[in-house]
Amino acid sequence: LRFEEIERLIALLASMGVCDVRLTGGEPLVRRDFPLLVSMLARVPGLRDLSITTNGYLLERDAAALVEAGAPRLNVSIDSLQRDRFFEMVRRDALPKVLRGLEALAAFPQAHPIKVNAVAMRGFTEDEVLPFARFAREHPYEVRFIEFMPLDADRQWSPGSVLTGEEIRAIVETESPLVPERRERNATARVYRFADGRGKL
Repeated sequence: LRFEEIERLIALLASMGVCDVRLTGGEPLVRRDFPLLVSMLARVPGLRDLSITTNGYLLERDAAALVEAGAPRLNVSIDSLQRDRFFEMVRRDALPKVLRGLEALAAFPQAHPIKVNAVAMRGFTEDEVLPFARFAREHPYEVRFIEFMPLDADRQWSPGSVLTGEEIRAIVETESPLVPERRERNATARVYRFADGRGKL
């Protein structure tokens, strides 16, 4: 769709009560002039929440333009903080570039909170939990472990591949105690802060 068609569609949906929109993909930042689309949608009457989910590869290039366009919330998907494992997953040595993109975005106070998403997979994420917990304590990002869902066409999902929130919390608490935040009834996430106040998961 052209940007004008997307804007019209979102405006019609917003007039019917659909007030939350997430721009995702694929990878939304590969769309030419993507910040322009963000600025168009940010002005749609009745739209309450506009968010973007990105792999962060082009974030260093686009962070300033997205903030200027009025992007209120960005989620960056990173499943590993280990450079070799990241390379295995995405087939490019891109972790340093993604982390630079996060730093570029973090320079803008209006872009916070910045959420970093990691899909929790048994046999993989156990080794990532503590590095991500430290990452959440050392940087102004809220790390979110996302449940591994049965949405795959290549049949990689099984119930045994799901690493639960309880297991993740137990791993984190071997190093840093967590305190649950108050949860809204319709919230999809359980948020914990570190007991000493430095960071959230």
